[in-house]
Amino acid sequence: MIITFSVQNFRSIREKITLDFIASSDKHLEEYFVYEIPKPKLRILRMAMIYGANASGKTNILKALDFLREFISSSASDRDAPIKYLPFALDSEKPSTFEIDFCHEDIMYSYNVELNTQRILSERLDYYPKGRVANVFQRIYDPNMDTYRYKWTYRGYSKAIEDRLELSMRNQSVLATIASIEAKGPLQKARDWFKFYLLRLLEPQHDLKNLVVTAIGNKRLPREFALSLMKTADLMISDYRLIEIEAPENLLKKYETPTVELDNSADEPASKAAYLLLDHKVDAGNFILDFLEESSGTQRFFGFTTLLNELIQRSVTLPIDELESSLHHDLVRHFLYMFLSNSSSGQLLFTTHNLSLLGERELARRDCIWITDRKQDGSTELSSVWDYPVRKEHSIESLYKKGFLGGKPYLGSIDIEVPNA
Repeated sequence: MIITFSVQNFRSIREKITLDFIASSDKHLEEYFVYEIPKPKLRILRMAMIYGANASGKTNILKALDFLREFISSSASDRDAPIKYLPFALDSEKPSTFEIDFCHEDIMYSYNVELNTQRILSERLDYYPKGRVANVFQRIYDPNMDTYRYKWTYRGYSKAIEDRLELSMRNQSVLATIASIEAKGPLQKARDWFKFYLLRLLEPQHDLKNLVVTAIGNKRLPREFALSLMKTADLMISDYRLIEIEAPENLLKKYETPTVELDNSADEPASKAAYLLLDHKVDAGNFILDFLEESSGTQRFFGFTTLLNELIQRSVTLPIDELESSLHHDLVRHFLYMFLSNSSSGQLLFTTHNLSLLGERELARRDCIWITDRKQDGSTELSSVWDYPVRKEHSIESLYKKGFLGGKPYLGSIDIEVPNA
């Protein structure tokens, strides 16, 4: 569960911005929104929503988080390979920084890394095993010696393990290196959170068939749970079945889609083509449709059903870009209400243009709403509704529509000037 996330010099993000999940003093919807950890005593929000005009940087905040997840979860194979990310266009020669505080198994961790496209410049991990900060390691690049200086404060690793970790390539994090070493400790715990509990960014263009098929095939999606949600969503789906057939490689390519795996693990080589068939019951009769023949909204909500099950069963953090994509407003509300009511330790972070959610008093706390604006230099600015003098009785939706909270595009005249031929 994320506590705070900061990023600087990434895509449209020039100056340091911080997304803060620490709950304010507001007690509104406390039992649904807030998760408490005992040491250090913190109240953490389980949901945050980001609004803003197009091209203001909403998605880039989620992409920064997803870059960090991927960077730590995967190992580099070539020490000379560049670190693939985009710094702010006007600061391409400057380093970028990523800082994240997160809670895993009720213990707080703090990780920060500074890097450029060639190498890591500094890296540090702290944790709070008894509520007080304890450093695990620190790694700093020395340009004069063209080497790294390490400091190991945690004494749970042998000298042999420390020596192996100090062989981390310049384009690979120590947290990624620990994956190849048989060891238990805060490094492994922190890496596991990035790998298995911070889920991949779900974007509007993702085809969710692979997500659903994988969950059904691995028996990670209870049938009763899925069918119950299909019924409440009024999608006329009464049952489903998964049919897998052996298929030649040229046929399998037909089914390749952008994937979103639940555990972020590497995809296994495909050897079967999967057909997910959905049974429909209507007054006029019954019929069967393949998953890909369903509407985009039905496909997306079935995918959300799979993700909701993960949010309920495990302490995962799920980022979603454009939550409402292909979904009716009532389905979006329904999904969020089900998440808040049934998940105890899952966390949801999403961007949206759905202003109606701001008018849902049972969905919107002032401290969970964030707004992006574009500054004069084209960079992203991030603020919280909690930073404004907004009282409980105010309509956040109305204030946003009137432009009092920022996050609105500045539109020109509706008259179109056509240049002379």
